[in-house]
Amino acid sequence: MSETTPRPPRRRRSMKKTSSSDTQGRDRWILSYADFITLLFAFFVALYSLSLKNAGDEVRLKESLDGVFDAVQKSVKPINIGEPVVGEPKEIEVIEATATPDAIPATEEGRSSAIFSILSQLVESQFTGLRATGDIAVSESADWVSLELKSGLLFGQGEYDLTNEAVALLMVVANILKSYPSVILVEGNTDDLPVVSNRLVSNWHLSSLRSASVVDELVYRGVDPKMIAPIGFSSEHPKVRNNNEDARQQNRRVVLRISKRDADNVHDYLFQ
Repeated sequence: MSETTPRPPRRRRSMKKTSSSDTQGRDRWILSYADFITLLFAFFVALYSLSLKNAGDEVRLKESLDGVFDAVQKSVKPINIGEPVVGEPKEIEVIEATATPDAIPATEEGRSSAIFSILSQLVESQFTGLRATGDIAVSESADWVSLELKSGLLFGQGEYDLTNEAVALLMVVANILKSYPSVILVEGNTDDLPVVSNRLVSNWHLSSLRSASVVDELVYRGVDPKMIAPIGFSSEHPKVRNNNEDARQQNRRVVLRISKRDADNVHDYLFQ
């Protein structure tokens, strides 16, 4: 019986694993490139808008660039240069020029009338399309001037972060509110459908966060924080009955209520 020499065991070739961190590192340039392209696009949008006005105005150039770049930082969504602003650029300039501290009427009644007039003029001349679709409206009662904004104009579905379009709109509104200081209550309203989100507990949560986002933006743009406060009403203050999608869309809204009465701050106005 012959002996056989045992074969040495075959060695398997091991594949060299590619480090996942190396793969991620190679793709990090995409983030920087995307940020650069977004800022470059915003820069040329600002230059184009300025070319429609007076050339060589350095102050307006700085203000426009600051506003555009700030909007880019607040959201990574594309900047929409169409809606919601409707009308010629010079019309906005006229409206903003009238909203100056020198133009503030001395009496309480005169201030409230001026706020209603200038907000109505703003909506009529600059946001004609949005007014026609019911996305924005101005109304007046015995005690308040109200600016109503549909939630779809300000936020994504189920979201409470302002869109770039909302930031642009609130910049114009803030210029008016700064010039006519009054107590402002920002009311958040939702429909009656339950929220479907891991971040939100209920419609109370959503309506409060949405009204707070609007207040944050207005305060950032110069509105006195002592004169403004957010309120969330959930679905408890509907305009119409929540019996179909069109009605629910009407109920999803943020309302800026501007008081006609004099007050030093919102706390004393509400509780004293």
